[in-house]
Amino acid sequence: MAGKKIIIAIDDDPVVLGVLTSLLTPDYDLRISKSAAAASILMDKVTPDLILLDIEMPNISGFEFLHTIKKDPKFMNVPVVIVSGHYEPAFIEHAKKGGANGVVGKPVNAEKLLQTIKDAFLNPVSNIFGL
Repeated sequence: MAGKKIIIAIDDDPVVLGVLTSLLTPDYDLRISKSAAAASILMDKVTPDLILLDIEMPNISGFEFLHTIKKDPKFMNVPVVIVSGHYEPAFIEHAKKGGANGVVGKPVNAEKLLQTIKDAFLNPVSNIFGL
């Protein structure tokens, strides 16, 4: 795993996590979290290079989690890509204003996901507002 960028995928859907695992583990050090609370614990130990974030999750929504990490100096510059079943223009605009670097719809399109991740790494603060 040495040298690979660390991606934390936060999603409560095991099917989506399986897809992300198969697509990303060849090139990235993928860490899985099934909730925002579990991701917070993981991020106390590991600083990710990128976060893949579902929005609709129990207890803490993806938007709440996004808002929290974008206020934290340790994580505010970590790119975040939303992976969601929502893909309406208003949703995408809300995600960008919240600090997300991109949105990938579900079901996940492999090419779109991989390109969005590459774009986020190339320009990690392109959509972070208020900094």
